[in-house]
Amino acid sequence: MENIEQLLSRLEARYGNPEADFMARAGTMQDFGQAGDPIPVAKEPEPRIQTDLEIHTKADWDEATAKLKDVQSLSAYISQSSYKDREKLLKVLQQYMNTIDKKMAFPEEEEDQCAEIWLGKARDILNKRFNLLRITVHRMKQPKFQQGLQREIQKYFEGIGMHEHPSQEGDTIVGQEEWFEIWPSPNDDATRNMKIKEIEMQPYYTMYRDNEEEDEEEAIKRFIFPGLAWVYEEKKEA
Repeated sequence: MENIEQLLSRLEARYGNPEADFMARAGTMQDFGQAGDPIPVAKEPEPRIQTDLEIHTKADWDEATAKLKDVQSLSAYISQSSYKDREKLLKVLQQYMNTIDKKMAFPEEEEDQCAEIWLGKARDILNKRFNLLRITVHRMKQPKFQQGLQREIQKYFEGIGMHEHPSQEGDTIVGQEEWFEIWPSPNDDATRNMKIKEIEMQPYYTMYRDNEEEDEEEAIKRFIFPGLAWVYEEKKEA
């Protein structure tokens, strides 16, 4: 009866040595890889960075504008309240929507700058119309209604892709000038100078894609919707 060595030898004689064949082929492949040119590897595209606003077409523009005009939740909250001047607030909202209809026309000849143009128009309308509502809410003497309406305003901004950049009273304004329209408040205490006395409106910002930039990171830019703050400044002598 043959032993294991004899059996392996007989099988190798009939079928060959698979391990030796594999190593031989591996060596041939290695030599081939060293002698030839390197195989080119396709470059993976840069991952696309998420933004709050991208406008490439008229359909994108119209969709963003529809969100800007959607004040239904705000209007319902005011209408259902017992606030004595609610009709005045509703009138402000109506004027805001009317201005959107008039001013937010699609720029047919400047499609590459759509997002920035849209944001510039939106900021102008917010400043002229919507901010009147925000300041009115800030100065209200009915805390419960005021807080609820401020929450509705917050939800509205979130719905159009804007994020609050909160500051606090007592913070220094130095380094934050781009975030606020500043109203001076004369002050005799030098330690208070350049500090925020009162915030009428918090600033907001949104991240948008600049269609003219080819680099992915450089294409993502921030657009600021400034808040409004009273800031202590040294009182000027008469």
